[in-house]
Amino acid sequence: MTPLQLKFVKNAFKHGVTENEIWEVFLNREQRCVIVLYKTKTADKIYNAYGITEAGRYLEIGFIKETKNTYRVIHAMDMRRSTRIRFKKIMRKK
Repeated sequence: MTPLQLKFVKNAFKHGVTENEIWEVFLNREQRCVIVLYKTKTADKIYNAYGITEAGRYLEIGFIKETKNTYRVIHAMDMRRSTRIRFKKIMRKK
């Protein structure tokens, strides 16, 4: 298995999320993240990953797939309340 590679743009940390927290969402084995296609009308397809850090922080991470295992993170922020409710419902079903 090829290891996951993340590249970060400058705005990725604009909302006070650290690089370690972003890695925790993608690599959390106990609580998998949910990945959703967000925008397709741009040059690159933008995806959102929704997940929880080890400290219990609910994050929404926007990224673009560059290759199969390389993602470019374009933003990371706390989940909105409505998104967190939907995320919890999805995770209960799994």
